[in-house]
Amino acid sequence: MVDLERRKKLAYHLRHLVIGLISNDEFEEEILDNVSFGYLPEHYYSSKEAKFDDPIIRPMLELSWCLYSDLENHKHTGKHRLSDKELKDIARIILFLNSDFEYEWPYFDRINLLIRLSFKDLLFTILSLGQHYNVKLIERKKQYEEFNNTGDHELWPFISKEQYEQQLRKQPFLGGRKPD
Repeated sequence: MVDLERRKKLAYHLRHLVIGLISNDEFEEEILDNVSFGYLPEHYYSSKEAKFDDPIIRPMLELSWCLYSDLENHKHTGKHRLSDKELKDIARIILFLNSDFEYEWPYFDRINLLIRLSFKDLLFTILSLGQHYNVKLIERKKQYEEFNNTGDHELWPFISKEQYEQQLRKQPFLGGRKPD
């Protein structure tokens, strides 16, 4: 399922975040209001909507959460400016978010497993002398292997070079005009 309206809102706010037009706190406010059903990016995984949503939304929110520190309000300027490689990667992601392609990658949770463990998981880990954590770790490794064996990683979230090039030909930001 492609939710083009929410994808475009996410792309718009992500672009404003990474080029320093809005602060990380402003980004989170916009995401809460327009994209994540009231959940902060780091908590979206626990929403009931996340299970039935456009599959690109969750990884994008998790990725965006990793772009800034939430310990202070800041813009991506000066010492917080992103590198040229990071900006290029974000530009490709924004290009994908403005496409109507289905997201075909399997889900891989990039957030540290220890952060994701619930109180119940921690309790089971203690009671099982670490076995529960090992099971969770094996599940995470399987997710990673499945993700790693899919598509062209250099072009993620596009699944292939053909898909990426097809979207580039649409020129979603130039309205069909060639740059001067």
